[in-house]
Amino acid sequence: MNDAPHLLISDVAQVLLRANGAALCVRRKPDAALGPGQLTVVGGHLEAGEPLDRAARREAKEETGVRISADQQEFCGLIHHHEPGAGLDRITVVFVAQSWTGEPRNAEPNKYEGLFWVPMEKPPPDCHPYTTQIFHMLAHGPSYRALNWPTQGGSE
Repeated sequence: MNDAPHLLISDVAQVLLRANGAALCVRRKPDAALGPGQLTVVGGHLEAGEPLDRAARREAKEETGVRISADQQEFCGLIHHHEPGAGLDRITVVFVAQSWTGEPRNAEPNKYEGLFWVPMEKPPPDCHPYTTQIFHMLAHGPSYRALNWPTQGGSE
C-alpha cells in the first residue's frame, strides 16, 4: 500500500447540451505547463463555501456568459479521477443544462481560444481525454466513473 498523501481537488463540470447531442466546449490557449490547447467542457474549481450546483452555474456564466437557473440544471454524474504518482486526485460533479439565458460567447478570451459545439458521440481527437470520458458517461452511463485507479491492490 502506498502511504504517500494524495490531495483531493473538487471540480464541477457544467455541460451545455443541444438537442442534437452536441456539447459546448472551450479550447484552452496553449500553455507551457498545460500543453497544447485541448477542447474541454465548461467547468472549474469550487470556491470556499459554494455548493456544487451553484459552482457549475457560476463557471458557465464566467466562461460562456450564459445564465443557468437551478431549474434548468440537472445532476448527471460523478467522476473520481486518480492521477498515479502525482499525489492529486479529482472528484468532478457533472451537471447538464439543455436551456439557458443568453447566447454563449467566449467570456474569458485571456484563457480560451474560443467556444465549439462538439458531438458527444464522436468527439474530435483534440478533445481532452477527461472530457471524452464525461461525454461517454453522459451518453452511455453509468453515472459514476472511477478513472485511472489501479485494478489490483488497496482495500476492497
